[in-house]
Amino acid sequence: MRIVLLPGGSGKRLWPLSNGYRSKQYLSLLDGPNGKPESMVQRLWRQLAEADLQEHAHFSVCKQQVELLIEQIGAKTPIIVEPEQRETFAAAALAAAYLYSIAGVSLNEPVIIIPVDAYVESDFFQCIRSLPKLLRESGSDLLMVGTKPEWATEQYGYILPEEDLLDEETILMDCGVQMYKERPPEREAKILMEKGALWNSGVYAFRLDYLINLLMERGIPIHYDELHMYYSKLSDSTFEKEVVERETSISVVRYDGLWKDLGCWKMLSESLAMQKTSANKQK
Repeated sequence: MRIVLLPGGSGKRLWPLSNGYRSKQYLSLLDGPNGKPESMVQRLWRQLAEADLQEHAHFSVCKQQVELLIEQIGAKTPIIVEPEQRETFAAAALAAAYLYSIAGVSLNEPVIIIPVDAYVESDFFQCIRSLPKLLRESGSDLLMVGTKPEWATEQYGYILPEEDLLDEETILMDCGVQMYKERPPEREAKILMEKGALWNSGVYAFRLDYLINLLMERGIPIHYDELHMYYSKLSDSTFEKEVVERETSISVVRYDGLWKDLGCWKMLSESLAMQKTSANKQK
């Protein structure tokens, strides 16, 4: 299993706190285990170490953020360097090319994409460990992780499973996807929720050959050095637009633990409030 961490773009959804020079992922807003503030990047990297998954992980990050990432994580951080800041499809494509042509990873190896701006706890990483097995058992080319939506919003993608996954017994069971809708209007989001749709967590699992073959079909270089030079020609679009919305062989697994997207003010404020409440209880 290989894990690709996407620190993402400029993080301007938390503007004016974050901006193009000070992305949200690197802001020390969260309480660390020793009472010291930590960033989203530092929290996730620490959690991966606690789950014994850190050795499987690489960051895919634009060159403008490399120095900041190393400053927060350390000089030995495994980094796949993007020549410029682009959307998640380009970052995932470059990571796949690196794993294939530089790291020598087997084409049969499961690859898991994880965005860094998710606030999760330890059971989330149990879910991550289960994904290679679930991917294999599903027979699908792409496996998504969905979470139960809390309200209708235009900020997330909605995954409509072929079966109802909101029952307690369906946790960590994979199911085919009937439809995927990226950031629908609020009215449509409500309808999807009534039908049992899940929020898209942005976590994906696939075999390395899946993305390598996709790049080859589109005439995109599959060797890291070549793709690095070609990078500006890649679509500056999301993984959802370029891959998920076009895929038919796709399954979803429901994750029922704590998951909050720290990329929006509402979720960030809720997470900070949870930390404060937890800290007060421990006193």
